[in-house]
Amino acid sequence: MRRVLLLLPVLLAVAVLSGLLLSSRLTRAQTNANVTIAFDMDTTGNAYDDLTNTMTVGAIDFCLASATANAATHTHPVQLVMQNVEDLIGWQARLNYDGGAMRPNTVNFGPFTDSNTAQNISFNNLPIETGVHRDLITASSIPPQASGPQTASFGGTYLGPQTLAVSPDTPAKATPDDTSYSAPSGGVLATVILQVVNDHSGQVLFVDLDDGDPNPPGSGISYFNGTGQVDLSLPDNSLGDAYHAEGAVCGAPTVTVETQTPTATAGEPTPTATATGGGTGGTGGASGSASAGAGSRTPTGGAGASRTQAQQPSTLPPTGGDDGGSSVLTYALLVTTLALPAAGAAYGIRRLRRR
Repeated sequence: MRRVLLLLPVLLAVAVLSGLLLSSRLTRAQTNANVTIAFDMDTTGNAYDDLTNTMTVGAIDFCLASATANAATHTHPVQLVMQNVEDLIGWQARLNYDGGAMRPNTVNFGPFTDSNTAQNISFNNLPIETGVHRDLITASSIPPQASGPQTASFGGTYLGPQTLAVSPDTPAKATPDDTSYSAPSGGVLATVILQVVNDHSGQVLFVDLDDGDPNPPGSGISYFNGTGQVDLSLPDNSLGDAYHAEGAVCGAPTVTVETQTPTATAGEPTPTATATGGGTGGTGGASGSASAGAGSRTPTGGAGASRTQAQQPSTLPPTGGDDGGSSVLTYALLVTTLALPAAGAAYGIRRLRRR
């Protein structure tokens, strides 16, 4: 009986501590309840200032209107942006679309350049640790162009041990984990080149940034909760689609996708992952200013510019363009895990060089 009485304070302390840890995890999960990923079809106002290591996102335009139609196959650089997230580790985007209308062509995971470190960066590796940004592991699965329903996925994660300081937030927490960066209005994850295939004059085209229905896995994030990694799938109302009015006014899509399920074909593309110094290119360039004046840009308007269920494109069927079962984010995180010993050695060498 005495032993039980002696153990009671210990058991009580363990119970309280467990409750606090559970409460902390639930609180962190709730802080990411409003996270959004969206296409910004007009990148004006999205900027990076390497003098202060600040990234800004202007007003998000879901629809790009071209007053004069381009009848030839052509491309538009747009950006994938994230808002209202804490302690981001990695992310994934699931795209469903008609490959004969508008499709993703290439992805630049490092759209900005930090001239101080000569690194290409995105919001994913914006924080600075020991004078440098973390490298990125990126993966993509974009099938070759073909008319009809297609699906693609891509994403990335920072390389190295997970900590609160190197897992970026937007906006900043009341007490920031790290002051090496700033992203008050959102962060740019990547620049995506959307390709308009052939002549679609007078039509409103779309690419559906989607959840896991009908093509799993869907769009989502991985974040650090202070002790480990948490994966979070995003619902459809947290995802902003891409609309393009080709010689038309922004509104509901005029191009629909057939509802039959195509037969999967052999030789489907598999995700490819690369470890880079912050990305795979620098087309976005470094902006000399990150002022709040970007908010002067207004959304294009129209029904296609709102993220409401009524304006979502018709449900796209499962396709044979992606394996539908493997996550590029999971693949990238697996590569990260395998690369941790090498990454540790690389960071050690960097520190020695900087001394």
